[in-house]
Amino acid sequence: YGHMSHFANEQIGQHVAQGQTIGYVGMTGLATGPHLHYEFRVDGAHRDPLTVTTLPPEPLPATELASFHTQTQPMLAKLKSLEVPRMRQLASVK
Repeated sequence: YGHMSHFANEQIGQHVAQGQTIGYVGMTGLATGPHLHYEFRVDGAHRDPLTVTTLPPEPLPATELASFHTQTQPMLAKLKSLEVPRMRQLASVK
């Protein structure tokens, strides 16, 4: 992630939990406002994350699926309410 103001106290190789803070939003370089961006590098070279082959994800166990939906639906509804009409229109053009 780019433009972070600083990282939390994790160490390289340390496992982190979902929801655990790993860093803080910043405004470095020529950024015009606080934000983060995600980038993917392979052997130090920038790569399009959509073209990089990675290991397939492990499916969420059926026993945890209901809990996942319970936790994510309120946030998804909140995000949907923040969309501006033009963005909704662009998203539907895919």
